[in-house]
Amino acid sequence: MSQGFIAPVIIEYVRHRGLSYSAIGLLTALFTLTTLLGEVPAGYLGDRLGRRSMLVAGSSLTIVAMLTFGVSGTFAGFLVAYVVWAVGIVFRSGVASAWLYDRLTRAEAADAFTAVQGRAKALKLAVSAGTALLGAWMATINWVYPFLGNAGLYLCSIVAVFGLSTSGGDRSDAEAFTPVDALPVVREFLSVRGLRSFVVYSGLFTAYLGLVATFTQPIATGIGIDISQLGWLYAGFSLVSAVVTFFSGAIERIVGIRWWFVSAPLCVGVLFVVAPLSPLVALLALFACRVARNVSKPLQEQYLNAHADSIGRATILSTVVMISMGFMIGFRALGGLIADVTSPITMIAITTVVMLAGLWLLVVVESPVPKDVVPSAGSRDGVDTETG
Repeated sequence: MSQGFIAPVIIEYVRHRGLSYSAIGLLTALFTLTTLLGEVPAGYLGDRLGRRSMLVAGSSLTIVAMLTFGVSGTFAGFLVAYVVWAVGIVFRSGVASAWLYDRLTRAEAADAFTAVQGRAKALKLAVSAGTALLGAWMATINWVYPFLGNAGLYLCSIVAVFGLSTSGGDRSDAEAFTPVDALPVVREFLSVRGLRSFVVYSGLFTAYLGLVATFTQPIATGIGIDISQLGWLYAGFSLVSAVVTFFSGAIERIVGIRWWFVSAPLCVGVLFVVAPLSPLVALLALFACRVARNVSKPLQEQYLNAHADSIGRATILSTVVMISMGFMIGFRALGGLIADVTSPITMIAITTVVMLAGLWLLVVVESPVPKDVVPSAGSRDGVDTETG
């Protein structure tokens, strides 16, 4: 499921086709809107129809999107590619995590989710490092080749999915799980004090990291990195992130979910506020953003999975992603406009201040991940008492 072939070149490819930063910001905002609208229905289908079917469908749609990117040269063509890609992503997002947590629960190893997910993500990042180098090199020959490479990678993922076991939940319960049942499940989940604020808090931070990822290429070229070097830069992102993400389980035990989400936004934010003053700091900030993005995901999913039942789990996870996508729409749409007026790196510095102010306000109103709710390292203490 790696996007390594296209990661270092996709924004530059769209720019090469003649689109402005504003157009790119609008495209990625519409991509995010599609994700937002599709997350909950996709999560429900994952609970209702089974995880494997949704993963196959998601990879198939992504292949179509990659091929559409390769033949597109207009805003309308790229819009179709982004929309199909977004649907493919939502078919996989909450479903993959729900499958893994169900599987570990059946093996009485649910507490190992962060460690297992971290190691799996580290492997994905290692693949991304190699494919990023190949993708950047392929783009120097023909801009279309990286998209063909990624389509081939997703074809391999379809083959791999058939090796997975079926969903962990009881199928008779899943078959009785209707849209009417899904609504109260989500409402009850988001009514729990601490959970609702954590969902908003982590969603805002995730949306901000997504904005930085979108504009990483223009930021990198703006500080003097040549397009031909983007493959090495993205390979470096993936390798550094792979090493840190591999130890996600240790981070959960030593730092804890609460303190990770308190400290990570502050560290990344400070770097990006200073980034316009120094290319070296800007480069360090980009690496910090990638590490924070890849480590935060398994920690967030560990916490959310621990508070969700098997039937309805994918729906809940998709709802959380949908909330994050809501924030991301605003970030990306406004970010493109600000970047055209100023510069990509200045735009990120401005949105960093907005992000930190929003997180601080949330902490004041209702502390996300309160100490009496978060499972302690390697423990499920306090989880069942909050969720029943």
